[in-house]
Amino acid sequence: MKLPIKRTLCWFSCGAASAYATYLSIQEKTNVQATYCRVVEEHEDNLKFLKAFEDKLGIDVEIIMNEKYQGSIYNVFDGVKFIKGPSGAPCTRLLKKEVRKKYQRHDDLQVFGYTKEEEDRANRFLDANNDVRAWFPLLEKNISKAQCLEFIKDMGIELPRMYKLGYSNNNCIGCVKGGMGYWNAIRVDFPDVFNRMAQQERSLNHALLKDKTGPVFLDELEPNRGNFNRDMPADCGFTCEYKQMDMYND
Repeated sequence: MKLPIKRTLCWFSCGAASAYATYLSIQEKTNVQATYCRVVEEHEDNLKFLKAFEDKLGIDVEIIMNEKYQGSIYNVFDGVKFIKGPSGAPCTRLLKKEVRKKYQRHDDLQVFGYTKEEEDRANRFLDANNDVRAWFPLLEKNISKAQCLEFIKDMGIELPRMYKLGYSNNNCIGCVKGGMGYWNAIRVDFPDVFNRMAQQERSLNHALLKDKTGPVFLDELEPNRGNFNRDMPADCGFTCEYKQMDMYND
C-alpha cells in the first residue's frame, strides 16, 4: 500500500527542461519543493539562472551537495580512481544519485524534466528506481527540449551561458560523456577545463575517448576531429549513460 503523497519534489538542474517541469508542478500540485543537486564544475551562470527563476516564480530552490567530495567531479575521480565505463560515470552516481536518495522521502512525488525526446531515459529511470513515485510532466504533455528553451525566453529569464555557446544541455563544463567534437569545442571555449581533464586522464591512465585504433587521450586529440552536434553528451540527470558513437569517433 502506497503512502499518501506529502511533498512534490522537483529536481531542478538549472536546465530549461527541469525549470519548465518545476513550473508545471507549481501550477498543478501542492506542497512543491524544488531542489538542486549542486556540482561545482557546472558553469557559474547556473546560480544566476537559479536566482532569476526563484525571483520570477516567488519560490526558494534548495541547494544540496555531496559534502564528502565537495560537489566536485575531480574529487570523485581522484577518490574512486575511475572516470567512466559502459555503465556510466561515478560523478553522476556520487554527486547526484546518492544525494537524491539521501534527500528523498518515501511519500514524495518526484518530478523529473525528461522531454518528449527522452522517453527511453524516463523508462530506464523507472526500471532502475521502482521504489520512486515519479512524474514526468513534459513527457505527459509532449513537450520538446526546444519548447523548454522557448518557455524560458518567454518568461524573460536569461538562459545559462552554456546554451548561449551552442551546447544542447547545461551539464558540467567538460562532461566526461561527451565525444571528440564536444571536447574540441571545450578546448576552444574553456581551455583551462580541457587541460585539467587531460591531466586527470593521464593521472588515472584512462582516456575518455576511443577510435578504431584504441584509446585517444585528450592531449593527443587532433583539433579537427569529431562533430560538435553529434558528439554532445546527454543531459546529466539521475540516469547516466553515454552514446557509443562518442567512444568511436571519426
